[in-house]
Amino acid sequence: LQEAIYVTSAGISHSAQAAVAAMLKAVNDSSFDFVGYLKEYGERAAIMKQHFLDAGFYLVYDKDEEEDLADGFYFTVAFPGMNGEELLSELIRYGISAITLDTTGSSRTDGLRICVSHTT
Repeated sequence: LQEAIYVTSAGISHSAQAAVAAMLKAVNDSSFDFVGYLKEYGERAAIMKQHFLDAGFYLVYDKDEEEDLADGFYFTVAFPGMNGEELLSELIRYGISAITLDTTGSSRTDGLRICVSHTT
């Protein structure tokens, strides 16, 4: 755990580190419900995902082992007959921002990672 926290906090100010520590403590003490703040992203993702599926897209990653993936900050989609770069080039024309899966370290080249954080 120490290594993970170090990697995410090295190089930032002490006050920012103290803020992160305080938030983690509040979460562990059950005095801060961070899930409530993040629920909106799952709701947005579910709506967006359904729009993509209705338009003929398919989910690239829909399961983690045998469990369905929860809706969250992003989801992955692909369109039959197009690789990630072709799909990205086409969707940008419609104002949809995404990144190809290979830039995330995936071995899949057929899809995109769609982020919901800047949608309303």
